Amino acid sequence: PALVEAVDGLHSDGEQVVAQYEPGEWGPEGRAWTARLEAEVLRVHWLAGIDAPPQETLLAAWERAEQQVEAYGDVPGLAAVRTTYATIQRAMGDVAGSRVTADKARTTAKRLGLQPLLDELRSLGATAVKQQQATSTSLTPRESEILTLVAAGRSNGEIGKQLFISTKTVSVHVSNILGKLGAGSRTEAAAIARRQQLIS
Repeated sequence: PALVEAVDGLHSDGEQVVAQYEPGEWGPEGRAWTARLEAEVLRVHWLAGIDAPPQETLLAAWERAEQQVEAYGDVPGLAAVRTTYATIQRAMGDVAGSRVTADKARTTAKRLGLQPLLDELRSLGATAVKQQQATSTSLTPRESEILTLVAAGRSNGEIGKQLFISTKTVSVHVSNILGKLGAGSRTEAAAIARRQQLIS
């Protein structure tokens, strides 16, 4: 909630900047900046599960951000936008679309040597294809307990200490949880769990 509040504050600041310009005065850079800001704000709400936007609204915002940043010509920025967009597409179940978007981002990231993006894309590419949405009954009681702690930001070591089990055992449970949810990361797993109300 604190993060969402901070992001909403930044969003408000951005809107005040835009309000200083008359319609038609906002150039390609401003339009790209605005589209990316709107998309990022929606993504934060989606990940946090607080006033989360409908899937189609989130995807449309990121598609618009991709188009505007490309029109402006910000090549590194476009690679970053596409990396995030691909992650969202995959989380929504659009594996084919995610691969297309990720391939575009990967080509640019390799050419420019953007290693952080390449690392993120590598993780995305290694994610198992999601066959179906998880249901609350697909997780064991222990997995649900661990997922709740993962969503709270606890590390494997912290979870192990709290539940009196080894870190290695926690790691196995987390891997199983990611597989069942079709998630590529702990953050994505937490977002899916909140959307599907697998955790409170």
